[in-house]
Amino acid sequence: MPDSLSFQPKETVADLIRRHRRPLPTPIIDIENFRARAVAICSAEVAHRSRDFQRVERALGLSFDRWLEPDCEQLGQFPHEAHAAAALVWLSHLQTHESEKRTPWSGVPFRSWREDERAAWLTRRRALWSGFLRQMRRYQEALP
Repeated sequence: MPDSLSFQPKETVADLIRRHRRPLPTPIIDIENFRARAVAICSAEVAHRSRDFQRVERALGLSFDRWLEPDCEQLGQFPHEAHAAAALVWLSHLQTHESEKRTPWSGVPFRSWREDERAAWLTRRRALWSGFLRQMRRYQEALP
């Protein structure tokens, strides 16, 4: 029976990839607008995750079928990269929601919406903003 203290669990593929990954140096973005800066930073992180994953994939001789494993680039990702990607998703939902106000899909301008519709829209907007800001805060806290 093997000694329980000497037993070492096998390294997963995600652990192997993570060990070979390198984080993006903290980007310096000189943009005043918070959303624009967040998009620039988070997009840079997501693009880096993709490029660095492909570099490691080639270096280790791994091969992933993007059709069967479309989320393979999330293997070995750093926590701050996961939060950056999540922030972009929240922002996408927020901007789509805001477009409902600017573009009268129903043919009725926002100022003519019923009070309960406007209140529901504002409540949803607050929730989406909160999710976006939460992910941006988590991104900042998780930076290496």
